[in-house]
Amino acid sequence: MTLIWWVIFFIDLLFAAGLMSTYISRNDYKKQFVASYSKTEYKTNPLVIIPVKGVDYGLERNLRSIMNQDYGPFDVVAVVDSDDDPSVEFLRKVGINYMLSSTVCAGCSGKVRAIHSALVKHPNYGCYVIVDSDVMVSPSWLSKLLSPLSSQSVGASTTFPVFYPEGGFWSKMKMYWGLVGQSMMESNLTKFVWGGSMAFRRDLLDDESLKMFSESLSDDIAILQITRKKGLAISYVPESRPQIHSTDNFRTFMEWSNRQTAFSIYSSRKVFAFGITYYTIWIYILFSAIFLSTLESPIFLILLLPFFYNSVNSQRKVPVRVWYFLFLTFLLPFVYVWNLISGLTLKEVVWRGTVYSLSRRS
Repeated sequence: MTLIWWVIFFIDLLFAAGLMSTYISRNDYKKQFVASYSKTEYKTNPLVIIPVKGVDYGLERNLRSIMNQDYGPFDVVAVVDSDDDPSVEFLRKVGINYMLSSTVCAGCSGKVRAIHSALVKHPNYGCYVIVDSDVMVSPSWLSKLLSPLSSQSVGASTTFPVFYPEGGFWSKMKMYWGLVGQSMMESNLTKFVWGGSMAFRRDLLDDESLKMFSESLSDDIAILQITRKKGLAISYVPESRPQIHSTDNFRTFMEWSNRQTAFSIYSSRKVFAFGITYYTIWIYILFSAIFLSTLESPIFLILLLPFFYNSVNSQRKVPVRVWYFLFLTFLLPFVYVWNLISGLTLKEVVWRGTVYSLSRRS
């Protein structure tokens, strides 16, 4: 075997070792975390705010799950743009009070406008919970999500969903795609606030912070930035993870994943730098293993061990097992790279029928 092949081989081994150590360190962190505040009871009367626009898949089931909590007392209000929104019929059927979005803002999203409207109209709650209308939660969701707020060092608590496929190939790809968000939550370096399920005390939003929130494109990015600015921690609560049931096809999956990535890059360019480096290395090792094993020796297939290790662990985490999981997990690095490039170059995104500019990247 020539010297150049040995050099490539050892470079690949170093990259593979780095990827494995990163993966293992995230899991070690998860073991150390063990929901630090899960046994601490936090009792307050929170307001659960549900921004709603249109009819999400399984909307009635989702709304009923939010109302069916073992925590009490708590209040719920949905926010819609108009009485003509088709979701109003479901809100009335389930018995959820709703209000109209009233905030006037330039550059903010419809969701931020809805949340801000509820915060202004209901200023006297000690704690607020934001939940999307496309998620289905367990009866203990609220109590577990609120628990970390018993510590004054925690500014916001959040979780990340399990994507439950009810469609074909691309809904299952979405299920595996979501594992990267779970991994990011398990590291202090990459932890973020997920706007589909988050909670914070009223004192997080003083007048200045509330104004900043009202002018933001993304509610979760705003809460993340405000929490960091105040030097407070973000608590990830895996026990409160909801489900998002989806029937995605190729078009809806790519639109969704590109949009999610674009918002992440909008929040911080570091997301792109870290992601493109990490997944490009995965792809480099994959091709190196294929070419070196074909041209030189099957021994180079050892470079695929991190892929198999990651695939098996991913298969263990997802709610629905599929026989072609190896193909899905091998394809994911290419999908992520495409998402990152698309997210970096997108000038605007369409979200819930509204076009938003991404020209203000920081």
